[in-house]
Amino acid sequence: MAFNVDWESFLSAHDVVQPDLKYHGGYSEATEEHKRQSTRKEWGEGAFIGNGMIGAMILKDSPQDLAWELGRNDVVAHNHLTGIDWSVPRVPIGDMLLRPKGKIKEETMRLSLWHAEATGAMTTDQGTLEWRSIAHAQMDCLIIEWKSTGSEGAVVGFRPRHGVSPRLELVPHNLSRKYLPPPPMQLHQQGTQVSIQTFVKVEEDDTVISEGACVVAWKEINFSDSHGVVYVSITNSYYDESAIDEALRTIDSVTRLSLENVIETHRAWWHEYYPASFISLPDKYWEGMYWIQMYKLASAVREDSPVLDNQGPWLTNTGWPGTWWNLNVQLSYLSVYKANRLSIGESLIGNLERYHENLRQNAIPIGLDDGAYIERQSSVNLVSPCLKPNFEYGNLPWALHNVWRHYRSTMDEAFLRERLYPLLRASMNVYLHICFRGEDGYLHLPKTASPEYPGPESGTAYPTEDANYDLALFRWGCQALVEANDRLRLGDPLEDRWKEVLQDLAPYPIDHNGFKVGKDVPFAVSHRHYSHLLMFFPLHLVHVDQTEYSDVIKKTISHWIRLMGGLQGYSYTGAACMAATLGDGNQTLAYLNEFRRFLYPNTMYSEMYPVIETPLSSAECIHYMVMQCWGDTIRIFPAVPDEWKEISFGKLLAEGAFEVSGQWKKSKTEYVGIKSLAGAPLRIMPNLLGPLEATGERNFSITEVSPGVYDIDLKLGESILLYTGSRPEEIGIGPVSSL
Repeated sequence: MAFNVDWESFLSAHDVVQPDLKYHGGYSEATEEHKRQSTRKEWGEGAFIGNGMIGAMILKDSPQDLAWELGRNDVVAHNHLTGIDWSVPRVPIGDMLLRPKGKIKEETMRLSLWHAEATGAMTTDQGTLEWRSIAHAQMDCLIIEWKSTGSEGAVVGFRPRHGVSPRLELVPHNLSRKYLPPPPMQLHQQGTQVSIQTFVKVEEDDTVISEGACVVAWKEINFSDSHGVVYVSITNSYYDESAIDEALRTIDSVTRLSLENVIETHRAWWHEYYPASFISLPDKYWEGMYWIQMYKLASAVREDSPVLDNQGPWLTNTGWPGTWWNLNVQLSYLSVYKANRLSIGESLIGNLERYHENLRQNAIPIGLDDGAYIERQSSVNLVSPCLKPNFEYGNLPWALHNVWRHYRSTMDEAFLRERLYPLLRASMNVYLHICFRGEDGYLHLPKTASPEYPGPESGTAYPTEDANYDLALFRWGCQALVEANDRLRLGDPLEDRWKEVLQDLAPYPIDHNGFKVGKDVPFAVSHRHYSHLLMFFPLHLVHVDQTEYSDVIKKTISHWIRLMGGLQGYSYTGAACMAATLGDGNQTLAYLNEFRRFLYPNTMYSEMYPVIETPLSSAECIHYMVMQCWGDTIRIFPAVPDEWKEISFGKLLAEGAFEVSGQWKKSKTEYVGIKSLAGAPLRIMPNLLGPLEATGERNFSITEVSPGVYDIDLKLGESILLYTGSRPEEIGIGPVSSL
């Protein structure tokens, strides 16, 4: 379906603008609890740029300095420090600094979504200084261009940071310096400035060897006293120092091109990226929030990058310099499937494949060598062995549910057979290994931990038998394997065991407040995670149409969200998706508006320290309001708030591999367009009032299987338009008016 969108005008309305950029004092004074406050206010007002591997947060560093806080997704310390880190952590790189000659009187900054470009202007007592900056979409190079008037000019330099764990600034320690890498070394080579951070690795015999390097190379070219450009390359090599040559080659390659060509190729990538799908809402705050997250996703992660961790390319001082798997990764990727941006989702499945052997090794302490496991936290290579008894077993299966959605969005059987099935099978082997049959005849799970629910002996774990987190994921995983085994005709010898699980697995523990944490643990204290509700969202194993679960679901959500004190931002994005699943658009919007208070002005987010997943997950809330896919049915406009009179969306990707477009006008569905990309069976609830009409290239067989739900024989490559009454005169997807 055609888009009627002036993309530059549409996205520019949602640029992140700081009309009065100020320095707020940076970090506060040290306290006994924390050496530094969790997040600088300047960080929450910064402009963020990235290309999926490298990036920078551009923020005020002093009254006179603007800093580009540099990051690269795969720069890690090579060792985890016992008692300080959970595993091998991300480490800081350094900052590019820009300073005008004169004293700043006024300063502004803008982040352009359409051009993926940050710009700024300073008025000083000597003139003006304007700048623009990009992280090139296809080259690991940052560009900072500046122009001045009057006697103004710019001084640009680099401030290296020691490549050690950020947690060293937060956790008291008496660590020997032998376990830390040397400080960065700076040199001048081939007309380029170079900063080299080598790393060290501690061997099993406690000897320390040099291993790998992160390199920042930068070159300044001055066209005149009032115009200059700085090219910055950030490279990393894990085992040797080849990053030095790579950084120099990158600088040499980019400086051989004209600046105009560099900017043009960067913009071309982004201008092709956005139109993969489209959403316009009458509430312009949430419309803008959605599109900033689409920009943020492609800035933070790409097909060939590491798994999106807690920071992306915008690492700052943090206590969470790694990858968390008990919610964070899963929420970060939630929106890429319906948004029709599957190349971003490739980074998740690609890394799970690449490090499958490490996932297998992680499971060996459990007592099996044909499993796959990941603990709460890992480094970039997914090394995360199960060294704690009674811990979180569902983290990998939950991540694989994201990958299952990737498959369901394509219906690609080769993807299912070769990429997803082996990982899902291995992850379920862990549950098969630990489950046991009780005297009641049911299969049960031993004590495991529902992510971070506080217990009497631990603030982040309360082991319980039959934890709902694991029961739900065990049931979902076996169900998915049975379906895959049948579709692929594999004749897997474990099929009977999976079916046994589906028949005999213990019921979800429930009490008067709804779903419990586990068999002996009620949900009794405020808790930000909704792991005990996974069977409802996002797994959709239970729903309100099932009479035995209807009241239980509603009571559980109400009880969970009413217990105040421990809720965080993602509690409300999760609750919003749940309310949308219940068909309550007004409550969905209410939860989203409650979530707003957790956000920084630039849409970043922090829980003591910055984490990236929560704002990204809000985009899936918008998806759930306009289109849901569960129970083999696509639901159109299932949870629209009363105040949203018009909505337009185009080419959202539904499970079954359908591109779906829809128009909501005067508080009702005007039409729905569907294109089949795989020829899978189509069952849809279009939310159209009155007798259903359809047009397309032929007469389609349409069967109403239940009130308002239709089976349509749409074949591969075919499109259909659904409506009621007469065919709408104007068919096209574009922006809608504001409230």
